[in-house]
Amino acid sequence: METQVKPLSISLSEAVKYAKHVNLADIIYKQAVAQEDKATQQNPSLQAYAAICNDSTYQLLVDKDFLTNYKVLYNVQMKEKRQGVQKIHPVYFGFIAQHNVTKEYVIAIRGTESSFESHADKYFVPTSFREFSSSPSVPSGFYDLYESGQIILPGGTVHQITPIPITTVAANPAAIMKDAPHVRSVLTGHSLGAALITYYAAAVSVGQGKDLHLCVYTYASPLTGDSTFTGTFNQNIPQSYRVYNKPDVVPDLPQWFENGKNIYTQVAGGFQVDSSTNKNVSTAFGCAHQLPVYQYLLEVLNGNDNPNIINAGGGQCRAKKS
Repeated sequence: METQVKPLSISLSEAVKYAKHVNLADIIYKQAVAQEDKATQQNPSLQAYAAICNDSTYQLLVDKDFLTNYKVLYNVQMKEKRQGVQKIHPVYFGFIAQHNVTKEYVIAIRGTESSFESHADKYFVPTSFREFSSSPSVPSGFYDLYESGQIILPGGTVHQITPIPITTVAANPAAIMKDAPHVRSVLTGHSLGAALITYYAAAVSVGQGKDLHLCVYTYASPLTGDSTFTGTFNQNIPQSYRVYNKPDVVPDLPQWFENGKNIYTQVAGGFQVDSSTNKNVSTAFGCAHQLPVYQYLLEVLNGNDNPNIINAGGGQCRAKKS
């Protein structure tokens, strides 16, 4: 049973804002796949960001002023698996950016392009989350993907750097984000990206960055670990907002039963939205999980009922008029 956060406990404007950041990462990758642009699939340039922000097709889903307000410092890559086979080359999963005025950092991680249900059961076999001394259990597929992560400068940068493992960044974020000890770091992700950013936040909370001001916004997060993992996360990261849609099945996955009970649980901070009560959202399979649907439902709560958000960028989850 989910625990609903009191409405005033979450900033709806921030929840919308950071959903748009994740949308930006997701759209960049999806468009690169559609255009068979291998370079952008791996490491988009700043021009790739600008192309999405300036494209009227996506204006409802992203912050068109993103590159005015933020500087993209790094891209985040991971070695995604498809049908049990890991890709040789890491692919783009998101970015690290810094606000030009507040100096706040944002790390945004997109979801996967493949369905959780398509993975073999071994993807969910419990493995130890090594960053916590209590060695809690987390789904091995999620954790393996997290550990494959690395940070790199955006494509087209004249002087590139040797990719930095994300585990190294999590152990000491200030090494590449010098203002981190003095400003807030917002960590955000959708679907599988929500699980990945949860692991990153968890690792930061016990490393050299344990005293940093972390704020987590996730959307449609799957179950991320056993009660030992989520209990430690909840204790270490009190400012966490996990937005979930009532009819979305992903927040109840994965499942790994021991003694007749699923060992995997959710972190605290649940904030429920409900597309089943909104006439503008299709009940078609998968729609309840889509990030534009999440964004639309949050926008409605924040006073902006614009159903065009649902199908912006080519989506198909707006309910057809009868």
